[in-house]
Amino acid sequence: MEKLTTREQYDAAKAKVEQLIAEATAKGMLEPEMDNEYTREISLLSKQMAAYEDDYLNILPLHQKSPLIACIEDYFYMHGMKQKDGAKLLGINESQFSQIMSGRRRISMSFAKRLHSKLGINAELILEYA
Repeated sequence: MEKLTTREQYDAAKAKVEQLIAEATAKGMLEPEMDNEYTREISLLSKQMAAYEDDYLNILPLHQKSPLIACIEDYFYMHGMKQKDGAKLLGINESQFSQIMSGRRRISMSFAKRLHSKLGINAELILEYA
């Protein structure tokens, strides 16, 4: 894989990806799970562009979900629970719980204790990410 080292190379790769996407879409060759010359070249160029972005551009990563929130979601998924079921189990109203899960509301100490006692979430994880 050739490494991109200049902005001109990066811009050319970006233009090529856009061209390939347009061509592949027009030919119906850009569907999920497809493996063809278009998807392989788009993938290769995208990896080169990502490496260039990491090395030379100061692009911030997309917002990542808190490991604590992911742990709560995993618990509900494994137990076939919806968010409203989780709110009820944890003794909080759905609106407040939704705000906690979306990061708009901080986790209180009493709620943190319930996460540990009712869901069995590791206390260190709660302390680190609450």
